[in-house]
Amino acid sequence: MHRMRDILKILALGVLLVACARLQGEARGDLIRARSTRSFPSIAGDIVGSQTYTYDPVTRTGTFEVVNAPHLIKIGPGADGMVPLEPDQRGSLYQSLLMKLDRNGRLVEGPGNRFEIRGTVVIGEKTYEGLLLSGRPIAFGADSGSGDSRAAQAFDLDVKITGGELAEAFGPEAYLRINARSKSTFNGVFDVDFSSDRPQTSLRAVPPDLVTPVPEPTALVMLLTTGAGAIALKLRSRLRRNMGVPRGAEPHPGAAQRSSRGSSTISHPGLSRPEATPTAFPGPHSRFAARVRGSDPAIRQFP
Repeated sequence: MHRMRDILKILALGVLLVACARLQGEARGDLIRARSTRSFPSIAGDIVGSQTYTYDPVTRTGTFEVVNAPHLIKIGPGADGMVPLEPDQRGSLYQSLLMKLDRNGRLVEGPGNRFEIRGTVVIGEKTYEGLLLSGRPIAFGADSGSGDSRAAQAFDLDVKITGGELAEAFGPEAYLRINARSKSTFNGVFDVDFSSDRPQTSLRAVPPDLVTPVPEPTALVMLLTTGAGAIALKLRSRLRRNMGVPRGAEPHPGAAQRSSRGSSTISHPGLSRPEATPTAFPGPHSRFAARVRGSDPAIRQFP
């Protein structure tokens, strides 16, 4: 009976650990940086565009997309640090984001996740034209706002910079904040479609000391794991006493053991866990290459 109770205690502890880990993984509704620091360079965008999210109940994933027009780059504080962005020689001036999310609003790694800015900007005596920035989203957060305050709704993400004319100026990582401005239908969940018009965006370089770190286990998970280890050792000692095995009689784990039927040696090969391979999702068709409506310099207005 004592042995059965000990086994049930171990099973109950295992279920508790799994449940806590699952709750931790499904947490949502938090921005990556609720209070982002001011840094340069930074690029502001709005004017035209849209934010859409299309959920697929079959795959339980959704496609999050933002397209708007970047209009201003700030290379430093003060009015003299603001430089307007213009269309490139092909008439393109846009900022685009495309990424895959699961039903809990977590980023799903895949080749279709991408970010880019195209246009022209003259800084000093140098002209930067064409693909100004390209990158890959590496973290995503969301805040649905409080009550009916749609203006408080926001999304943010960390972007790994992979190329572009301004890549050297921004460094290895950038932070993008997206604010819903009008006609938002986001209610805090990611298993339904939602959208908004004219999203306001702010892209800024991330200082080296704020680059996204490797996630650490929460204090709750660490506490439960430590407690599980202690309880397992205690139960193991109790089981050994119940079975009449004196302390210190167990051979070293690496030593060879003799069979009760003869003198043949039984070896235990080591176990290895293969590295997990992330699921790759084919990149959905994107309209990023299309010219953004309203980006004609004749009708664009700068703040």
